[in-house]
Amino acid sequence: MANQPEHGKRKTPQQHRKLASLLAQDVPVGEALREAGWSERQSMKGWEAVPDKVLAQLPKKAQRLVALGKSADKETRKHIVRGRLLENAIHGKDGGAMSAKILGSDSELNMWTPDMQMGVVVLTTPQWVIDHKAELLADDPDDAILPPLPASATEGKA
Repeated sequence: MANQPEHGKRKTPQQHRKLASLLAQDVPVGEALREAGWSERQSMKGWEAVPDKVLAQLPKKAQRLVALGKSADKETRKHIVRGRLLENAIHGKDGGAMSAKILGSDSELNMWTPDMQMGVVVLTTPQWVIDHKAELLADDPDDAILPPLPASATEGKA
């Protein structure tokens, strides 16, 4: 591409205009970035890779949405999503089934995960166990004389 700058150089104004045009046409952001000349690695960053110059070239509606997205904190966004899903489920919009399924996946409800975790693997062994491995693995449990557990291992147990 003749307009493409060298590796590590800033993008050209033509590339900025092309990216803004693609984004205004609702092309997915990663695809738009690649098509406008950004690298695969940059395109995987999504909206974070879109320069402010390009955001300023977007239509007013898109600029309002970007500003809204930047101004809403995580908790507000979470409540908006939950509210929309509840409204959809109550009013039967989308048949209610998809919204109900997504609501069930909510971190507070967590309905689609098993109650008991199967196959949990301990990745770090407590230091006390390492220090007394020989006693714990003794052939005859009666011969093993174990020191008492450290206080941190028995806290909170009645």
